Amino acid sequence: MRKLETVDRALQLLQAFSDDSRELTVRALATALDVHPSSVSRLVGTLAERGFLERVPGGDAWRLGPELVRLGTMARGSVDLITAARSTMDALAGATGETVVLSTLDQGEAVDVAQVDGPHLISARQWIGRRAPLHASSDGKVLMAFAEGRPAELTRETDRTLTTRKELDAEIAEVRRRGWATAESEMELGLSGVAAPVRDHLGRCVAALSISGPEYRLSAERLEAAAGDVVAAAATISEALGLRRPSGQ
Repeated sequence: MRKLETVDRALQLLQAFSDDSRELTVRALATALDVHPSSVSRLVGTLAERGFLERVPGGDAWRLGPELVRLGTMARGSVDLITAARSTMDALAGATGETVVLSTLDQGEAVDVAQVDGPHLISARQWIGRRAPLHASSDGKVLMAFAEGRPAELTRETDRTLTTRKELDAEIAEVRRRGWATAESEMELGLSGVAAPVRDHLGRCVAALSISGPEYRLSAERLEAAAGDVVAAAATISEALGLRRPSGQ
């Protein structure tokens, strides 16, 4: 089917707006679209009549209008976190060979809400619905670092669990710096994991995406190598939830 040129051009005009270009004049839009200003002026007028654009008070620039806000709110509300994450979780499990889990924050704990198993029999278990202490799991540390989660108490799950505020604060600061978290035998001996934040359209951390498996497969070196895959997958899910990548990325 041939595209309708006028409709396509109107959509291109709307896409010209960005975080770095929230207000644009007709001339700037004409330059961006490589179209004569008179044609852009007619498009702008029509879009403004429908509420898709509005004039910036006191100037000759235009900005996105309330109708786009309304439609955007409806679209965001229809995107379910687990649905948005499913295909990316499948791909991550295939790429890493490990179990992939999506967790959310609930009453000071990390709650596993979705899971995709890797091909290995060892470490295959049902995590959905399980709760994990924030300070002893990779997903929990992500929720502490980026969603301001706080554990009620620092229980000792194993002899490697962080149980003092000083060491935990240092760990969370490092998680914020590098953008991902690990846990090695901190919740259960022999269990390792690495996690990254999933963000909504406003940039808020709404979940943690993690892979986990036995320590003999996920050594410290392997966790660090896999962190890039987990971070990239979390970013993909965040985009599905409406988060826009910064300009230039």
